[in-house]
Amino acid sequence: MKTKITSNVLEDLSRRLKGDSSSVSGEGVVVVFNGSNIRLDKKLEYIKSLKQRGMMISLAFSFMAEGIIDTKRIVDYLNPYKVYKEADIFNLQDIVRENSTLIGPNITTNTLSKVALGMIDSFVPSLIWTFLYKNKKVYLDFSSVKQYLGEETQNKGILDLINGHVKTLEKMGAIEINENNFKQVYLDGVQIPIVDSDRKVEGIKKVLTEKDILSISAKSNLILPRGTILTPLAKDKSKEKNITIQFK
Repeated sequence: MKTKITSNVLEDLSRRLKGDSSSVSGEGVVVVFNGSNIRLDKKLEYIKSLKQRGMMISLAFSFMAEGIIDTKRIVDYLNPYKVYKEADIFNLQDIVRENSTLIGPNITTNTLSKVALGMIDSFVPSLIWTFLYKNKKVYLDFSSVKQYLGEETQNKGILDLINGHVKTLEKMGAIEINENNFKQVYLDGVQIPIVDSDRKVEGIKKVLTEKDILSISAKSNLILPRGTILTPLAKDKSKEKNITIQFK
């Protein structure tokens, strides 16, 4: 028997990152910046596109970001709703209350390690931790942690450490984004339609996470449109629950 995604799951999925011009309190997006400028201009273009779709965008800069990247240029380019800095570590509750989603386009090794180990003693790691703690959507680009001084390491021990921390954050609920799925995550948003057994839906791209799989009954046959992104944890959980996934 083919299973439809339950209405409450559908409503939640379609609401997240949806380009709605009527931004309401609690539905904003906060973009956090660390001290890395690796391919940052391209990522700023996608963030700009979110704002053009009517989303309420706020920016948060770490102490290192203020010293390494051109924060004034970024603020002028994106014209955010609000700008947060290191001192706003004391305003975490307000930031979380006003925003439903966090995007980290240039996460550094320092922030990755702190969040993975629970060492939340500075602004951006604390903000990411709080969003994860509250089960809010967190999208992180880890490309900066895989390069140091402009190149990738061949040191297996370091690679294992980095990959281990990335996997830890994914278990916490973070969704990895990269240049291959930027457009899908940022611009198309998270939209999972109800699919009838004889209906084929195409052209809508989205992300399915472990939390979404947890809401679906075991041994179900789930039909999704082509282009759906399944996180690694979602794949593992679907196998664990014997959920068959078909793409049409």
